[in-house]
Amino acid sequence: MLLSERVRVEIFIPDLPDPSYRLLLAELEIELSYTFGGCTVLSASGHFRSDNGLILPDNVNIIFTDVELDLDRDRLRIGQYVDRVTSAIREALPEEESILIAVHAIYHAE
Repeated sequence: MLLSERVRVEIFIPDLPDPSYRLLLAELEIELSYTFGGCTVLSASGHFRSDNGLILPDNVNIIFTDVELDLDRDRLRIGQYVDRVTSAIREALPEEESILIAVHAIYHAE
């Protein structure tokens, strides 16, 4: 079996009732589809520990795309793209404490 390396970019957006979160998710879907040819959105639920120690439910949307780049060779290019996306997210959600963007190598079976 042949494997081809790709770079996966995952963006975790909180699933909150504020319409700005849905609007941002829709804009990211268009951005990733236009730039990389497509994306996938998954709804997920989990938990987090609040500052006062309570365990609270946490719903998120994970939007991801796999890019035909080499993580080692194209690290700067990928980092610059993630920086631009991070800036756009901060502008769209100025009250949000943090947004996770994960980048890692993934292998597709050919």
